[in-house]
Amino acid sequence: LQHGAHRIGKRTDADMAKWRGYGLGQFIHWGVYSLMGGGYNGKNYSDAGGAAEWIRSWKEVPHAVYDSLYKAFNPKSFNPKQWAAMAKQMGVKYLTFTTKHHDGFCLWPSAYTDYNITKSPYKKDIVKEVVDAYTEAGIDIYLYFFFFFWNHPDGRYDLITKEDSIAFDRFKLFTKNQLTELLQRYPQTKGLWFDGTWDKSWQKSGAFSDSLEQHLKSLIPGLIIGSRLRADEKGNRHFDANGELMGDYEQGWERKIPKTYADVHGNDWDCVMTIPENGWGYAEKWMGHWKTTNELIEMTAQCVSLGGNFVVNFGPKGDGSFRPEEIKNAKEIGDWMKINNQAIYNCEYAGWEKQDWGYYTKKRGEDKVYMIVFNVPVSGSLKIKPA
Repeated sequence: LQHGAHRIGKRTDADMAKWRGYGLGQFIHWGVYSLMGGGYNGKNYSDAGGAAEWIRSWKEVPHAVYDSLYKAFNPKSFNPKQWAAMAKQMGVKYLTFTTKHHDGFCLWPSAYTDYNITKSPYKKDIVKEVVDAYTEAGIDIYLYFFFFFWNHPDGRYDLITKEDSIAFDRFKLFTKNQLTELLQRYPQTKGLWFDGTWDKSWQKSGAFSDSLEQHLKSLIPGLIIGSRLRADEKGNRHFDANGELMGDYEQGWERKIPKTYADVHGNDWDCVMTIPENGWGYAEKWMGHWKTTNELIEMTAQCVSLGGNFVVNFGPKGDGSFRPEEIKNAKEIGDWMKINNQAIYNCEYAGWEKQDWGYYTKKRGEDKVYMIVFNVPVSGSLKIKPA
């Protein structure tokens, strides 16, 4: 394959080793959709099974209404240093932040579109404020970027005609320009997290996605990019036609965790998880079950025990504040991490047979194995079966 995986096996450099040892991360979904809170005119999108950040696609919301939201985006409670302090106390080692979501509204002053933060009442560069605050707090920054979005004239779901291809070539250049702009504006960036690459138009653009990845990595040596960016020349995503991972880590574990170590096929990976059942952006009404702190802590231990990282998503309100449930989760996770972080940071799969009381993690490069106990047997005895 010309545009399949260019490396077999894991990266062995220091930047990837640091990523591998994070253990716990934070995801933040924030944009103009946060102003609607998942509802419109007394109706709730989650009642129809929708996620708040997708509300523009809901038939109840006129596009003209949604596309004017930026005129009211003025988050007076937004305090990036407070955000970073909450993440620091939580024990977070890396943040993935939404620079642009499905609607295409840019939280930085992009030179390539007027649909950006400078046209809002807030005007200031939100991405810079977040990047600076988290970097100062010692938390690494990864930038989320959504490729195809709803209101770009050159976007195409598929390439059927010559005109489609010509238009999509313009869109690809626009995309490359914006990504170049982001990395040049925020050189602290450690990696990129891509979304929206599932359409046939992107599957047919393997050569471009390959060249784009190489271009981006030339801008920041050591840049980390997951498996959502690339397609090979046969239209395969994540894994090429030979079954090899395209990208530095597997991004297939969204709101789900592998059952066994064999399920990750020896690849680096992380799991990104919502606190409510569905939805990433702010929703005034959380549907169904909300994950408790204990559940989130156990998921963290489970992911690290299988050689991955665990990333908890937060969806701030339109004014820049967090809901009380999220603040409580972050505080309680942090209280646990303060005592137990040695069993999470720089740990990996131990290779020991799992027992029902919890999980093993092993310190990377050492023979030290930790037991993270969640379910104490009635007998009080913890069975151990080393490899």
